[in-house]
Amino acid sequence: MGVDDAFVRALHAAAQWFLLALAVLLTVAVVRGLSALVHRLRARGRILPLILVPDGAEQQADGARQPSASLVSHLAAHLTEHGGESILAPGSPSTATADSRPQTSDPAQGWVESVIRIALSSPPGYAVHLDELEPGGTTRRVSVRIVRVPRNRIIAATVIAEEDEERLLERIAVHCMAKVRSQPEMLRRIPRWERWGAGEEALAHYRKGMYEQRTQTRARGGEEGFGGEYTEALRAFDQAVKFAPGNLLVRHGQAALIELMHADDPEQYQRAIKIYQRCTRLWSEHIETAYRMAIAYSRAARPQPPDPHLTPEEAERLRAAMAVLAREHLADICRRLRLVPLLRRWLRSSIPGGRSNSGERRYWGSWLLPLPLPARRSQRRTFLGAIRIALAAHEITEIQRAGGPSGSAGQRRERRREVSRAFDQVAREVLVRTWYPRRGTGFRRLLFDDHTRRRSAHDTDRHGVVVTRARATSRHWGPERKGATGWMTHYNAACFLALATKLPPQSLPEGYPPEQWREDCGRSALNQLDRSMRTHDSTLTGDWIAHDPDLDALWGPGGPGAEWAEFMNVDLPARRA
Repeated sequence: MGVDDAFVRALHAAAQWFLLALAVLLTVAVVRGLSALVHRLRARGRILPLILVPDGAEQQADGARQPSASLVSHLAAHLTEHGGESILAPGSPSTATADSRPQTSDPAQGWVESVIRIALSSPPGYAVHLDELEPGGTTRRVSVRIVRVPRNRIIAATVIAEEDEERLLERIAVHCMAKVRSQPEMLRRIPRWERWGAGEEALAHYRKGMYEQRTQTRARGGEEGFGGEYTEALRAFDQAVKFAPGNLLVRHGQAALIELMHADDPEQYQRAIKIYQRCTRLWSEHIETAYRMAIAYSRAARPQPPDPHLTPEEAERLRAAMAVLAREHLADICRRLRLVPLLRRWLRSSIPGGRSNSGERRYWGSWLLPLPLPARRSQRRTFLGAIRIALAAHEITEIQRAGGPSGSAGQRRERRREVSRAFDQVAREVLVRTWYPRRGTGFRRLLFDDHTRRRSAHDTDRHGVVVTRARATSRHWGPERKGATGWMTHYNAACFLALATKLPPQSLPEGYPPEQWREDCGRSALNQLDRSMRTHDSTLTGDWIAHDPDLDALWGPGGPGAEWAEFMNVDLPARRA
């Protein structure tokens, strides 16, 4: 009897241990499955990261020497280079896929880490293994092996040799990024207009162009040559175009540099317009490209230096044609930014089949969803505000071209009403709403809200007294801004006000002296530039401000614009200072 009881107790204990082990296995399986699902959802539609394996992460049986920690650290710096530094004009393309940020893989130490590794699924990515061959030679040779984890499948392996360490690391970085982005599973996560092709040449030249561009942007501007310092960057972009002609990142960088370097050369500026035209024909759905082309049309319609290849009549006809195209394209972009067309595009990129592309789905979703906090707006609202102000600036340019003493009294009154409507539109986009949004209040709210007694008309007597008075430091000068206004909207408002300083006296409000008008418009334009820089996600650079022809009227010698540029350390070219 006692033997039977002992046998039963042993079976009972074994069953308990078996059930406990089964419960542990089930728990590990469930946790591992849930963690794999979380990783899959987080990586959905994104480029998988590169995982750099540092020194000592794995031991090789043949005793091959692992690369030093400094080599891995420098490679991480090269991979994260050009993350967001650019001098592209406002409206540059927004990346719809996440950057392939490198991560570091450390070996598990201790039983706790081992259990965690067993219970939790590893995040998907691409592990980069570097083995330095013949470290004592003058030419450094590194074996690069890219492994898809957690599947442990080798997707690329090569040996790269260079004498200079910086060139060696740059070649390794380009090789890793190009191989990962050319994988079939990654191609479905990258918008078609951001693909680099099967080779590495396009990406290498693009990164070189970005490096040259960033180097010249950080350097102090010289007195001679306007924009000539970007020649190397433009040459690199031109080389990248040969290998990836349909990549909008390369095309936008190329056209933006042409705009900066040849803002006063109508013949060369037409080259940038032609690039935008071809890009919109190739990728007609891309909104930022259409916006940049419309802005280029609008700038080409403004008074330009005389072109020796065109007669004055031909130049005037060209500006008139550009004005019509600018108005049509800006209005068309407003229609495309409606919710229904954007939702239709998002659904098309979500349907399984040939049109399914998670990268493009993220791109269209970025127009529908609000921006990450602390922004209180969406990308769609930012562009709509910027486009409406661009339309108002276009009307100001048309009035300036048609201005002068000619015209009847009725025509002059109509021009004043058009100027008033343009200012009202800009005030609605950048300032908070008022209880009494009467027509014509845009003048007061944007220009002379601080020096008027009747709260309706400009008070010339108080202009010289209040404008130069020191303001209280506890109050941000100027009327209250809208909290949901983006930096690009404020920047376009600054360009609008700078262009308004050139209006003919016949188009100004009655009783407004031209000198005071220019002073008030200049102060308000600088105020909008300040607000554009105050926005947390602003990517505005001093180099673009200095080279933007729309802001030329602000940089008069000895004026507040020159003082503002000196305070902001904006290097104005000699011809504009």
